[in-house]
Amino acid sequence: MPVKVDIELPENQETTQRYRITSIPAILFLSPGGGVVAQTSYALPNQFIPVMKEALETEKDFQQKLAKLKKKPENVELNGEVALTYFKRQQAEKALPISEKVFKLDPKNRTDLLPELHTQLGLHYGHQIEGKTEEVAAENFQKAVKHFRTVIDTYPKSDFYESAQFYLGTTYAIKGKYVEAIDVLEKLTHHAKDPAVKQQAELTLTQVKNLANADD
Repeated sequence: MPVKVDIELPENQETTQRYRITSIPAILFLSPGGGVVAQTSYALPNQFIPVMKEALETEKDFQQKLAKLKKKPENVELNGEVALTYFKRQQAEKALPISEKVFKLDPKNRTDLLPELHTQLGLHYGHQIEGKTEEVAAENFQKAVKHFRTVIDTYPKSDFYESAQFYLGTTYAIKGKYVEAIDVLEKLTHHAKDPAVKQQAELTLTQVKNLANADD
């Protein structure tokens, strides 16, 4: 029987924050470089084995992609795919310089990867707001807003258009800018075409309004 562990305990907070763990038990498959290849909760052996095999195959494919990138360092699509993988593996320190390279190599978004890269960058900086000094939090907030706005203003036909609006609204809320957050989320609830985004926007909008009323 698994033992329940409190993720709020001080001795667990560094790990849970580093890997963005929201519930325990959590089983993480890490690459040699510390990236999160896969994550699952408690599972019986017959459920766990397929997850483990998939994680190993995923890591194998990524290592092959890295090998190709060494041979073709200016390949825009490879650079973009590697950067996105590093973001998903919570290795932003490796993703950031590669992302900047992609922006320089593909200013016109021929690879169609820029909207997702900007979204991931926005999420990265958004996660660096809470728990930081006022100066650092303000800087990261501005960067997050900039990347989400880029998706919204420049790539309105992309698959990340509505997600960027939702993340922008939540970023405003995290910074305590409830008026701006409500404005973005209300518009999204009226115009979102993706049912999942619309539902999440409605739920978050209610929460933000409650927070705003509590501060009055």
